[in-house]
Formats: sequence, C-alpha cells, structure tokens
Amino acid sequence: MNKENVKSVVLLILVISSLVLTLMVWSYQPEFSEVETEIERTANLGPGEPVPFQSVMRAYQLVWVNDENVQGTIEEEAVVGIREYIDGTEITDIDVYNSLSRLSPSRNEEDDEEFLVVDYASDMPTHSLFEVLDFEYEGDYPDYSYNRIIVDLVEPEVNFYLINEDLDRVAIAKTNLESDYLKSLLEAYSELFEDYTAVITNQQTSNNKTAIYGPTAPGEMPVETFLYNVISVETVNSMLFLDDDYTMEGNDGPYVYEGESNIATYNSDTYAYSYNNLEESLTGGSDPHQTIQLSFYFLRSHIGIDERHVLFDYIGDENNSVYRSSMNGHFVFSDEISTTISVKYGEHAVYEYVRPLLRVNAQVPGSESSELPPIENVRYEIALNENYDLQHVTKITIGYNMAFSTAENEINVVQYTPSWYVKYDGQWMRFDEGSLN
Repeated sequence: MNKENVKSVVLLILVISSLVLTLMVWSYQPEFSEVETEIERTANLGPGEPVPFQSVMRAYQLVWVNDENVQGTIEEEAVVGIREYIDGTEITDIDVYNSLSRLSPSRNEEDDEEFLVVDYASDMPTHSLFEVLDFEYEGDYPDYSYNRIIVDLVEPEVNFYLINEDLDRVAIAKTNLESDYLKSLLEAYSELFEDYTAVITNQQTSNNKTAIYGPTAPGEMPVETFLYNVISVETVNSMLFLDDDYTMEGNDGPYVYEGESNIATYNSDTYAYSYNNLEESLTGGSDPHQTIQLSFYFLRSHIGIDERHVLFDYIGDENNSVYRSSMNGHFVFSDEISTTISVKYGEHAVYEYVRPLLRVNAQVPGSESSELPPIENVRYEIALNENYDLQHVTKITIGYNMAFSTAENEINVVQYTPSWYVKYDGQWMRFDEGSLN
C-alpha cells in the first residue's frame, strides 16, 4: 500500500470519528439531580479546624458519687462523649427555686445516694445547656444561670438539679432519660475516672452536693513543651478595621492603631491585643444565651478560637463572654502571657475584643514532670496561711501555668507546668507552696 492510500485510510477514519463525536454531542442530555440549597452559618475555621458551638460550651469535669465511692474525670473523651449519647432527651418540666432546700436527690433502698456532678467554670444560661445537649423542651426557658448540675441517678428517670455559683438557687428539670441508661454510659467510660475527694471550705460547701471536688492525689504530671508563633497585628487589623484606614503610634510598645471608627492596642510583652468599635455602645442586660452565641460566631469568623477554648466566664452586666484555652482538658493560665479571649457585645455588633496573638504549634518531646500535692493538702495549707480565709475558696482544680522556656538555647518555646489553681474571692490564683499567686 503506497503513501497516498495510507493517507486516504487515515483521513477516512478521522472523518468517521468526527461524525460519531458530533452525533454524541448533539444527542447528549444531562441528568440533573436535586441539590440541597439550605443555607447554614459558614463554619469558618480557627487555626485549621472547624469549631462547633458545643465544643466551647463543655463542662470541665464529671464526678460520679455513689455513696462513699467518689470518682471523677476531666478527660474530654468522657465529658463530651457521655453528653453526645443523651441528645434528644425530653425535658418535661422546669421549676426554679430561691433556696437550696429543694436540692434533695433520691436515696435507694440502702439509704444511699448516687448522682453525677457536672461542673462548669462559670454560670451558664439554661437555654444554652439545652441547646448544647440537644434536649427537647416545648416551654419557655427560665431566666436562670447555673455552674453545676447534680444528676439524680436513683430515680428511674433522671432529674437535673441546676445550681448557681452563689449557691442560693436551684432549678429542677425533669426528664424522660432513663437512669440505668446513663449509668451504663458512665460504666463504659469508667477507665477514664480516678479517685476524687470532696473538699469543704465553708458552710455553703458543707455537703456532698455543693462541696468542691478535685483529684485526690494527682501525683506526678508531665510538663508539656510547645513551639509557638506570633500572629501578625496587621493580619488581625485587616479583619477588624476592614476599609477603615488607620495610623500607628508607639515605637517600643504598647502600639496604638487608630482609625476613624476603630481603635486597637497591642502589648508586645504579654502578646495581648485589644480592639474597640468606636461606633458601638455597650448595653448590659441582653439575653445571655443570644449574646454568647453572637460572640462565638464572631470569634469563629475572625479566626479567633479553636476547639481547645472553653467558655470560662460570662459577665452579664457587660455582655462579656470570656474564653480560656485548655490543654489535655485542663485550663491554661499564665503569670506573664495573655491566655483568655473576651468579647463584649454592644447593641448591634462587637463593642470590644481582647485576645492574645501568641499561638501554640508543634509539641516538643520532653521528660520533665511536676509533682502535685493531694487536694486535701492544698485545702489544709490555705487554711493555715494567715493571709487567706479558707471560706473565700469556691473552686479548686488542676491547670497549666504557661511560661516561656528559661533555657537559653531554646527559641520560641513555651512550657505548660501543671499546678493547682484556686478560685479565691472570685479570682483564679495559682497555689504555690502554701500561698496563692
């Protein structure tokens, strides 16, 4: 076959292929499927991960009291895991009482009590509790906040006793949740529980429902070490100032960034950044649940929060939501570095926003540890110290003290040293050899 015949055959094949493709295009009918068009709030990211509202509204410890056997845990796997298995529970009734005399969980045939203590860092709105737990309730939410739940495990169906931080009110929520089912969940996570002790500091904490609970003898705990970086002030300003041009003042700090309707300051020593919206006015007394949600959505959309943060305090008079970082389930404090994020919500938008610009990255392996005394020793030494009044102690927990590494050869390294922390006269302080710092 000569070259001309080969060319003719190839040309014929190309023409036939072209005709076939043309017919396929003309006859193609696309198949359309129904597309979900419901719009939800954008799950904006913190440092690399989506943050659900339930994550920051979690308790910091569970305590299972069964007569004289007291077991507790701060492990997030248990604290959050048990919560997720009781969603859909129906609240049949809620009543609020101005006296703790109604705080009376049932006793079994042996006259023993069995209940679960769920502790939060600060008072939380009842509405927030039911939304986080995904409970069903058809009535109006009471205007009431609490920081401890006593869950009665004796009656066939669970009752919740919600106690406020001042220990002068209790709300009782009746549910259709079966006690045996909840106890089976506690059993499933029992390996994460350890011995806990009830500590009495004053008349209000003198019974096992209002006592202060903490690990009996935590002993030796590892010191955690992490690399860190610093978030650019300009990056945060660009998200908050938007199109508002600003000027900067200060050479050695603190630095001031001022625009027509915004002003911010940055302290390079503590890494604390503070922003104010000059067009907003601060009005207290708004609905706490709504205000907390608004602050959360603001932080999530401004890369200001991650799943290590927990709602640590809510100051109603200022519409102020305060979030604190945690490590391994323990709150993080610091004597020298800013460790909380706070958002004050104004009438229509954020009024004030304060946050640290230091962010922890990769963990550095290490073998250092710290020995913690038993919780009863902490109570005893505070009682002996003439500078303190034990009656002012309302909480005791283990936290981490974050500090820069003292090693000269280490750059951009922070260490988390476990320590006992005491809430004394409304302020969290670090317990250190008998004194509070």
